[in-house]
Amino acid sequence: MSLSRVVFSSSSDHWATPNVVYDALNVEFGFTFDPCPLYSGEDGLQQAWGGAVYCNPPYSKIPGFIKKGLFHLGLGHVRLLVYLLPARTDTAWFHDFCLKASEIRFIRGRLKFGNAQFNAPFPSMVVVFKEWVMPEQLFDKVPLG
Repeated sequence: MSLSRVVFSSSSDHWATPNVVYDALNVEFGFTFDPCPLYSGEDGLQQAWGGAVYCNPPYSKIPGFIKKGLFHLGLGHVRLLVYLLPARTDTAWFHDFCLKASEIRFIRGRLKFGNAQFNAPFPSMVVVFKEWVMPEQLFDKVPLG
C-alpha cells in the first residue's frame, strides 16, 4: 500500500491530540471534561456535558459534537468549549457554527497526532466558544445526555 493511501485513509477518524497542544490549552483554560477521550467506551454524545470542555471529536461526527456542546453552553451547563478540529472552512458546520465562535486559532503547519510517523494530511484549528445563543432550527435531535 502506498504512503498516500495510508495517510489519506478513512480507516479511523480518531486522532490523538498531541500532548503539547492539549497541555498548552489546558493551562490556559483549565479543562474539567472531555467527551471524547481516546479509546473510551463512552459515547460523548450521550453524556451530560459541564464545566470547561475540551473536545477533539471523531472527525466523522464533528457536527454532532459541536451541536451537543453548544446546546449545553446555551443552557449554561458548560462555561467554555474548546474544539480541536480539522480546518475545513468549506463545510457547512464551519459556516454554521465555527464562524460564530468567540475565537478561531488556525494552527501553523500540520500536527502530528498520537504516535503517527507523519504529520496529518490536513491543517487544524482550535475553536473556542465562550457563549452561545441557540437558534432552535440548528438543534434538532440533539441528545440531552
